[in-house]
Amino acid sequence: MSTENPRPRAPDPAVEKRGSLGRGGLLTLPPMTRGTPAFSMVAFFVLGSALAWFVVANPFDVAFLSQRTTVAESEREVLYWYAPMDPTYIRDEPGVSPMGMKLVPEYADVDSGSEEGVIRIDPVLVQNTGVVSTTAEMADIARYSRTVGILDFNADNITWVNTKFEGWIEQVHVNYVGDEVKKGQPLFEIYSPELVTTQEEYLSALDYRASLEGSDRPGTRRQAESLVRSTRDRLTYWDITDEQIDNLETRGRVQRRLTFTSPADGVVAEVMSEALEGMFVKPGMNLFKIADLSSVWVHAHIYEQDIPWIRQGQIAVVSFRNLPEEQFRGEVQFLYPEVSRDTRTLKICVVVPNPQRHLRPGMYADVLVQGPPVKNAVAVPQSAVIHTGERNIIFVDLGEGRFDPREVDLGVKGKADRVQVVSGIAAGEKVVTQAQFMLDSESRTQEAIAQYRKRPEREDQVDSKPPDPGHVH
Repeated sequence: MSTENPRPRAPDPAVEKRGSLGRGGLLTLPPMTRGTPAFSMVAFFVLGSALAWFVVANPFDVAFLSQRTTVAESEREVLYWYAPMDPTYIRDEPGVSPMGMKLVPEYADVDSGSEEGVIRIDPVLVQNTGVVSTTAEMADIARYSRTVGILDFNADNITWVNTKFEGWIEQVHVNYVGDEVKKGQPLFEIYSPELVTTQEEYLSALDYRASLEGSDRPGTRRQAESLVRSTRDRLTYWDITDEQIDNLETRGRVQRRLTFTSPADGVVAEVMSEALEGMFVKPGMNLFKIADLSSVWVHAHIYEQDIPWIRQGQIAVVSFRNLPEEQFRGEVQFLYPEVSRDTRTLKICVVVPNPQRHLRPGMYADVLVQGPPVKNAVAVPQSAVIHTGERNIIFVDLGEGRFDPREVDLGVKGKADRVQVVSGIAAGEKVVTQAQFMLDSESRTQEAIAQYRKRPEREDQVDSKPPDPGHVH
């Protein structure tokens, strides 16, 4: 058996030309011949020529899309041209805005809403700008007037201490403003010759009456009794107390200095002088002002629009910044007769109980006066109202990006940011409470456009008159 390798076969040209299956069953292409590059160049040339012929021969040239758009836009009716950054700048023909921007056409076939005065905004823009709406409700709104006031003494609880006779003050027991005094507490001691004389007359009248007790002349006894009574009344008219007169009777001798006592409980609000000792006083001269702080007055200022419903006897809630945890309920005691020409407010007086004596005259107070409620009123949040100075506007949300600006008449302002709408909207309608200023801007823009569209088409048509056909030369 020979071990020599067999001689290799010569490859079949037919098989090599068609290709063969290589390892793994893959098709093996024949090797590139020398004529392949020339064939590729011819093929690319033929393909390029065919493409060029298609472009030239095709009835729709390469710019047919832009021409189609131009033709379509030229067939649409243009209402006006406006500046994209200032929609109120409107012209009849193309041009440039004062900001240097090209004017944009507004076409007649754009749906701008068939409802007069209603503005349309893309719902996506409405959501992005944070437009919030709420429903107008039927509710009872109580009238409230919030204002400020200043505490003062209650004039009904003020007592002035003076004398009804002249004399000299020799000793003072209360010297300082702010001292608390009780009824019957000594204030000062006074010497008065007239008072000493009257005491002597009283004691003499008592002695004369006592000497006639066993007399059988009733007329004389009646005269003596009348003399005692008239002298005692004179002392009483000078504010000498019954206790002091009884002490005079018991003592049986004249007292040179008479002690004046406090006629009421309270605090010393005023003293005529810091040094009263040795002062000569005349009848009617006020020496002490004693104020009872068990109740105080609050002088508040009511705004002119709230005056018609403020009445005597209404409840007022008074609060203080230094006492935030407490609220004091008072009552409107009276209204002053005149409105201030400077502030255009009416001054009222509210009496407030002060049992703990925490309130002092001169303190500032926040006053809330409550009036009678308005029944079944249309109520909306105050944030829904746009105040322009001349009118009040509320935007009604009609849905689907449609908003109706309405002029409304307002009524009572209540608590919790609620206000009464007298006319303009009805209960159940949705009103915009946030981002309505964006709607107001859009409404003003559409209003300007509407006014522009209502103008005469030509200025020369305004006030134009036909020519006079008569008298032609």
